Amino acid sequence: MRWKDLDRDVRKYLLFISISGFSFSSIIAAPTLGKLMNISMESLGWLFSISYIVQAILAYVFGKRFERISVNYGLFFARTSFAVGSLIFAASKGLWSFAIAQMFLSFTDIFYPCQVMYERAIFTPKYRESIYSFEFFMTEFLKTVSYFVFVFLLSPFMSGQGFLRVVFFMVFCMNVFYAFSYLKILPRIGNGMQVPEGHVVASTNLSTFLSIMFHQYLCNTAFNFASFLVISYYLIDYFKLGGSSPFLFEMIFSAAVASSIFWKKFIKSHPSVNFAIGIMLIVLSFVLWLIPNVYVFFASHVIMGIGFILWFPARETIKVHIAPRELGRWEGFFQGLNIFSRIFIPVISAYVATRIGYHWVFVVSAILATSSLVVSMPALIWMKRNYSSVKV
Repeated sequence: MRWKDLDRDVRKYLLFISISGFSFSSIIAAPTLGKLMNISMESLGWLFSISYIVQAILAYVFGKRFERISVNYGLFFARTSFAVGSLIFAASKGLWSFAIAQMFLSFTDIFYPCQVMYERAIFTPKYRESIYSFEFFMTEFLKTVSYFVFVFLLSPFMSGQGFLRVVFFMVFCMNVFYAFSYLKILPRIGNGMQVPEGHVVASTNLSTFLSIMFHQYLCNTAFNFASFLVISYYLIDYFKLGGSSPFLFEMIFSAAVASSIFWKKFIKSHPSVNFAIGIMLIVLSFVLWLIPNVYVFFASHVIMGIGFILWFPARETIKVHIAPRELGRWEGFFQGLNIFSRIFIPVISAYVATRIGYHWVFVVSAILATSSLVVSMPALIWMKRNYSSVKV
């Protein structure tokens, strides 16, 4: 599948979604700013946890609601909330403003079902995995370029907090534009039940679909447990690196993902195979993090990036292929469950890191990621038997 063969609306969407990759800068910068503001990891863990309580309920409500109305409005609200949170972070001087900023920033997560339904509606069914690969090339390429500028051109000339506040303000500006693009520029989707021509609602049973959703939940939990809250403090406290080091760490991951544009087109294996290999590489990355060496820690993110670009497009392809028409309510339910788990995860992971040791955080993440592969087996087996002719 070549770029020029994509539908014009799909190409437009892929160009704009690269802004969400750049926006990830705020996710990295938030815990780093907390560290530089001398907020303890446990206090920050409580702040992150509290911000997820209301969202856990709203994720399901909104996911079901946007089955009936245009998901463009949900995506507009999501990017607007992210813009407001980034702006408040840019001006934050104390604990309360930090907490409010985190609330707005994380509020975006409740609208994730809107993104899933939007992509189901505009992506050509036959080429979904290839399109998802293009999507991650766009987001990670922009992240690679941006973080190179941040680490090597911007941060050397600015103080730690000043550098992060500039990053937050840039994310604010980009997300204001991105929010309005869903209303004025990008394709309008009538409602979350809309599917493209050629999409066939699978005749599989609900338990098979739920196996991939439970996999998604466990994998998200693994990533949340070893989140940038832990990684930022680990890089600064344990390895004694500067405030821009989390961006360098993520830049390596993004470069590995973006490099897939050169080699992934040669991989013709079934999505189920890509899925399994990808998740095993992610588990390997968590295991390598147990080695207390800064070079191994950074290099392992290359493996993480390769695993991610194999796993995520395959996961989304499988999920959309076997999903019932009411995808929004199920995506909303599991996103709500994911957010509900986040109420406890930041506090628990921070406690484990500070009281027991950082390496135990990575052990838990490796176990969760491995469990997610086991749970997904019914979906992988069904997909292999029923979509053996799918080419990627």
